[in-house]
Amino acid sequence: MSHSHSDHTHTHDHHDFKQANEEHFDKAAPNVEHEHPYARELGIKNVEAMRETYPDLFDKERTEVLDFACGTGLVSQALRPYVKSIVGVDISQGSVDIYNKQAADMGFADQMKAVRAELKGEPGELDGRKFDLITCCLSYHHMPDIDEVTRALAFFLKPGGSLLVIDIKAAPEGKVLFPERYHHVVPQKHGLSVETMRKTFEGAGLVDLAFKDLEWGVQLLPDVPPPVGFLARGVKPAGGA
Repeated sequence: MSHSHSDHTHTHDHHDFKQANEEHFDKAAPNVEHEHPYARELGIKNVEAMRETYPDLFDKERTEVLDFACGTGLVSQALRPYVKSIVGVDISQGSVDIYNKQAADMGFADQMKAVRAELKGEPGELDGRKFDLITCCLSYHHMPDIDEVTRALAFFLKPGGSLLVIDIKAAPEGKVLFPERYHHVVPQKHGLSVETMRKTFEGAGLVDLAFKDLEWGVQLLPDVPPPVGFLARGVKPAGGA
């Protein structure tokens, strides 16, 4: 069984969440905007929150971005006007294919491209590239071990680079925030607390941590009240490798 307390960052469940998510999003990718009509607007809102909070991180002449768990590219498309280039990474090939088709159809294939990969944070991955900014929007709750993921992402930051994570904030009483029908793809079903994210970022060697609540005003699921989100930032030390 998974731990029921919201402060656990690693679930000890034998269920293969990675495979379940890959299969789920391969199937869901073609219908994302039909089934979730708010999704494009939410991507725009998340990018606006990042830009308003950290305007200095976005330079269209210089900023190279890794959009982790990029899905079909709605966040990348919203980011594109404000950065130099974007590499999207996702475990779902179906999502990656749609990301790249939409980028090509919009004429932006030279600026944003996605690849299917399971990043480990090892030399040679992504052709050895490092990034000024890594974004991950509404995907940490799908990951059974966010400590492992964050350590991998920190590896891909340039010294002084920032990791920005947007996700759903744990409720004070620790209640389950996701309907049971999603529990096979959502190990972090209680959301994520600031304390959890702080420990995770610190464990990955990130500094200058900052957290901000987000009120989207959007009902993400028809049978669930609008959640409170958060924007978390961590910075790779300037002396880091």
